Amino acid sequence: MKIVIAPDSFKHALRSPAVAAALAAGWRERRPGDLVIELPLADGGEGTCEALMAALNGKRRTVEVSDPLGRRCRAEFGLAPAAGLAVAEMAAASGIELLAPDELNPLAASSYGFGELIRSMLDTRMPRLLLGIGGSATVDGGIGMLQALGARFFDRNGAELPPKCGGGALIRVAAADFSGLDDRLAQTEIEVACDVINPLTGPHGAAAVFGPQKGASPAEVMELDSGLRNWAAVIAGALDGAPGDGAAGGVGFALRTIGQVRMASGAALVAECAGLGGHLAEADLLITGEGCSDDQTLDGKLCATVAEIAAANGVPAVLCSGALRSAPERFDHIFAAAFSIAAGPGSLDEALAATAGNLRRAGRNLAGLAGVFASCNAGGAR
Repeated sequence: MKIVIAPDSFKHALRSPAVAAALAAGWRERRPGDLVIELPLADGGEGTCEALMAALNGKRRTVEVSDPLGRRCRAEFGLAPAAGLAVAEMAAASGIELLAPDELNPLAASSYGFGELIRSMLDTRMPRLLLGIGGSATVDGGIGMLQALGARFFDRNGAELPPKCGGGALIRVAAADFSGLDDRLAQTEIEVACDVINPLTGPHGAAAVFGPQKGASPAEVMELDSGLRNWAAVIAGALDGAPGDGAAGGVGFALRTIGQVRMASGAALVAECAGLGGHLAEADLLITGEGCSDDQTLDGKLCATVAEIAAANGVPAVLCSGALRSAPERFDHIFAAAFSIAAGPGSLDEALAATAGNLRRAGRNLAGLAGVFASCNAGGAR
């Protein structure tokens, strides 16, 4: 048999490479002669770089960039030369997890470090960049990112706005100069993994929806939204309200203004880059998994996405989850079967600590079932 194991991370427990390895180890214990493909995946957020480097046999590089408040920090990106691909997560340079709770301040936080990270990726001369833009600390419309990439912005008096100026400066932007923008952007295919469909401004925009999560008060949300409207008017001349422009505090909008940029579902894009479709050729089964499965799983999250790709290739998909929190029949139209890996009653801390062992046991049990069905099909069972 050929088995493809393509899970997401189990949040707070294991990243997807370790999840795939545990399931695969359990399967091989029972059926060592099977071909088992480990293909760890992610949805464009935290863990995307690690998952794709594991799937593509790539390597990670560390560079120095600015954090959201302008302090120097170390950030990683990944290189997969065989695929002609460089991968980075915005969270590594401009992420909310880089700040203490009392440091959250979207009026001051800048995406400049993310622009520095992109510039380092361009230095590698990879023809494709994949950017995951989840987990940011910023609502700066991407102005910091664009500054780091060579653009300049000016106020109504003609004074240039300083680098790393943050979302509070957007209301002052009166003119833009893109003549210094890194010309390698136009020569590079840029793919943005983004599952956010919010527009840039308004009640469902970057400031209103994500500003409070990043430390903005109600008054600051209004200030940021006004700044984003002004920013869009200067940069684009008009606001077309494209879905995804509000992602990462407006970085989605800024990315649309540069180079050859394609916005796509994070899960589908990562699965495509990892070559899931090719691995499913002649496969008998796909196994996927995540930390908790609920109604959101069925709404385009990674496990449902890979199951749909498997179905399109004629391969049944099985879900192994840390917990199943929807009615069982809700999973029936996507998965051939859905299992919780929990061994029994216990606390969340106990479940997290036991994740690797529970996944390995799940892999063994699935392989055992496969053996039973293989025997039946061969006429060895009556």
